Amino acid sequence: MTEEEIRAELDRIVDPCSAAAGAPAGLVEMGLVRELELTPGPDGARVRLRIAVTEPGCMMGAAFAAQAEERVGALAGIGEVRVEIDHDADWLPSDLAPSYRLRLAEVRAARRQAGP
Repeated sequence: MTEEEIRAELDRIVDPCSAAAGAPAGLVEMGLVRELELTPGPDGARVRLRIAVTEPGCMMGAAFAAQAEERVGALAGIGEVRVEIDHDADWLPSDLAPSYRLRLAEVRAARRQAGP
């Protein structure tokens, strides 16, 4: 199991606000995965995640944490998953993955061209 494989799984957890914007994005693309530690262990790797939400009042933190624990925990070679929600993180649009920023801009431009 690699960090890249774990990040790919975390990116399958879609932020509902991004879906509502017409450009669904996962936790990694949204810049919500603040820390990922992968430590080999005798009974499988231990994973510690720290994730954030986009706004202090966002109610998705617990849901994101539960999904991350379930999905990452189901991966082969994982023995333990601990997920922390970072309530102090200040998320900014600049945290978006560059590829997602481009995709979001394209979706918004297409909506503007389509008109009301």
